[in-house]
Amino acid sequence: MGDSLRYIASNQVRFHQELHLRPRRINHYRFLFVESGCGEFQISGEEFAVQSSWLGLLSPGLRENRYSKRKPVSYLFVEFQSSERLTDQRAVEFREQEPQRSALIGLLKTIHVQRGDPDGCLLAAAVRLMFPEAEITDSPPLDERLQIIKRLIEAAPDQNYRISELAEAAGLSEPHLRRLFRTQLGMSPKQFLRRARMEFAQRLMQHEGLRVGEAAHLLGFASVFQFSAQYRQVMGHPPSDDRGTG
Repeated sequence: MGDSLRYIASNQVRFHQELHLRPRRINHYRFLFVESGCGEFQISGEEFAVQSSWLGLLSPGLRENRYSKRKPVSYLFVEFQSSERLTDQRAVEFREQEPQRSALIGLLKTIHVQRGDPDGCLLAAAVRLMFPEAEITDSPPLDERLQIIKRLIEAAPDQNYRISELAEAAGLSEPHLRRLFRTQLGMSPKQFLRRARMEFAQRLMQHEGLRVGEAAHLLGFASVFQFSAQYRQVMGHPPSDDRGTG
């Protein structure tokens, strides 16, 4: 999580029916390659259309998608987070006359086939293809004391540690711990812990078949409502998007 670029998800999607994805808050970037079909996007109030061979980058924001039933749709996407703002535009198109276009498509397909890009190297290369002037630098090595905390949380993500417990495990005062998190990770210890726990809950629902209520209980939440509110705040969408409500 200390990398400037962090892989979120990727997939190949095909369907033959009209589809309307209602507005939802998206907190990450999306590379999108439309192989066939057509559709309309609205990101934070700005509308634009995509059609066969459209290739580009969608920025975070309140996103709404509509796809037409007139043409079967097939597209490839790769989603990721960036510690730096990549563009002020809602959508950046990579036009067919761009000489690096085929290389970018190849990178996106490689990321999808490999089911990820843990070091962010392929994502950094993809961003450089779209924005040659961008400086995507690797973050400095994670402080050893933060590595201790990271391993502690990853070993028991169902535990809701107090910040004082994390500080004690790392041999730091709480103020020093907070400064270190802000400097190296750009977030507070509480934000880091919440994201780790919500990502753990997401994996349980997506891959282990847990219902929302079961995930909430496992993570020690007093109610499904409380869990759902925190999940939406951290992940940008309700837990029911990742699994049917329990």
